[in-house]
Amino acid sequence: MKRKLRDLAAVAAAFCALLATAPAEAASAAASASDAPTAAQQLKAQDPYDTTALPRKVRKVVFLSSAYAKRGDYQQAAEVLRQHLQDNPDQDHYLVQLHLAQHLADLGRTAEALDHYRESIELEPGLDRGWLGLGDTAYDLERYQVAGEAFLAGYECSRERRPEVLYYAAASYLMAEQSAEALPIFEDLVTRYGGRADLKWYQGLVIAALGEGQPDRAVPALAQLLKLTPDDPEAWYLKYQHAVGTRDFRSAAVCLTVVGYLRDLTPRERKQLGDLHSVGEVPWLASREYVRAVQALGDQADGADWERLVSALVAAHDTEEALAALDRALAAAPTRRLVALLGDVHYLRDEYVQAMAAYARLADLGDDTGRAWLMQGYCALELGRREEALTMLGRASTYEPQADMAQLLLQRALKLDS
Repeated sequence: MKRKLRDLAAVAAAFCALLATAPAEAASAAASASDAPTAAQQLKAQDPYDTTALPRKVRKVVFLSSAYAKRGDYQQAAEVLRQHLQDNPDQDHYLVQLHLAQHLADLGRTAEALDHYRESIELEPGLDRGWLGLGDTAYDLERYQVAGEAFLAGYECSRERRPEVLYYAAASYLMAEQSAEALPIFEDLVTRYGGRADLKWYQGLVIAALGEGQPDRAVPALAQLLKLTPDDPEAWYLKYQHAVGTRDFRSAAVCLTVVGYLRDLTPRERKQLGDLHSVGEVPWLASREYVRAVQALGDQADGADWERLVSALVAAHDTEEALAALDRALAAAPTRRLVALLGDVHYLRDEYVQAMAAYARLADLGDDTGRAWLMQGYCALELGRREEALTMLGRASTYEPQADMAQLLLQRALKLDS
């Protein structure tokens, strides 16, 4: 960012001039027409980087310093200016401070450079390169509020008013966690330069709007972005993020689906889409996305990935595919949750022997809730195994979460024929 901003300052030096100062008092009626400054002279007078009007000694030291800098000797370039200020404190000048700041920045002496950029704009408040340099160094020093203020001032001082500088101001405020200051700048940016579709501008606007709890302020900009770039998947992804931020999960699912039409979704995005379908109570669609995510991850899929998939398949009442997925999952990434799901699927299918075996396996793995014992008791009851049911339910009753249900089932077990 530092080099980029310095390049921006160079462009500003070449093409931008200081905003016109207040006009001088009207010339005396007795003055001759030849005394009036020409248009060229007026333009030069407004150019803050013109060295021809400098006092001779200042002009000489700036020229010498620049010569060293062109050879890459920034140390000597800075020393020439520093010595001048030390020997001639009455001949300080904003261009001396500006050049000194730039050379110190090139030397990596960022904190010192910041101080001299400050000096330059105190001497000449309309110095756009001074403000931009201050913003650059403040950002490097993680003084983001100062950077935001400086970039904004630099933008206002510049005749060209490059939108990138306005973006840097807003982004700096975001880094300073001052979304209230960033938000109107981003709004101004996308409105004033609405013909451009620079994605990061819109991303910043969405972040700031959500941060301020005013997501509706990003809606017009998102509509504008999608009108400009309807086939850009990242524009749709940004709209998806905005929808998630407003908890509009149905719209979020639609937007992320569109992203998937425009480019391949990553496994993580597949899982996010599956989660959105789960929240939207469309488990079959959720399971399709989880399947794709697990397939894409391959050996990288962990227990949580398989648990999502199996849970969605169970919710979609596709127990056959759920069992097939569990076989692969338990071979790849066995977890207690997956073993519990294996028992649950078999129980739902009235396969009590297999369910009981799975719950026994869960108990062996360690179950702090007592559910493994309770479900074994359930299965034993369904199988008519009175003594096993009494034993399992007796164990379950010692766990507080299962105690009430276990006591009810014990009464039922006692009624079974011995």
